[in-house]
Amino acid sequence: MINFRIVQNIILLKIIFLFLNSCGFQVIYDHKKADSCINELASIKIQKIRDRKSQELKNSLYDALNPQKVKAESSYILAYNISKTLAPTYITETGSSGRYRININIDYKLKRISDKKIISSGYVNVNDNYDVSSNRYATHTAENYVVSNLLDLGAKEIRNSIVNDLTSYCIKNNSL
Repeated sequence: MINFRIVQNIILLKIIFLFLNSCGFQVIYDHKKADSCINELASIKIQKIRDRKSQELKNSLYDALNPQKVKAESSYILAYNISKTLAPTYITETGSSGRYRININIDYKLKRISDKKIISSGYVNVNDNYDVSSNRYATHTAENYVVSNLLDLGAKEIRNSIVNDLTSYCIKNNSL
């Protein structure tokens, strides 16, 4: 006689797989699947801006959008603006700041190159704190480290939003 518990687990697994297939789950980075988004994400060109924060964000975006470094002709352009604010969060007895909060705001727009249609746009806000040291170089290094981490985090948030918008756009227009 078949164990009732085994049959129950098999039925439960079949139900889980049925729901997983019907929820819209889609593979993004798979070379073997024809409907993966890897070529669409690889075809995103990122605008060039000459300051250090923008270059770090651009590199983080390329790493997040195209981790396999797939070569593709540019079909989209990603434009963005970065703003950074620095505010003291802790004041010492002497009146100097002992801790700073960094806010980085990124506005972005993903446009199709052929007709300049906006595919995705949004706003990302990331923030963190760092301690002020008596050594100015240590404070400068801490600030740069926090900014670099925040730009990387912002790039991942932008990537998630673009993947959602681009896949829904491609599915709607049957271009995947």
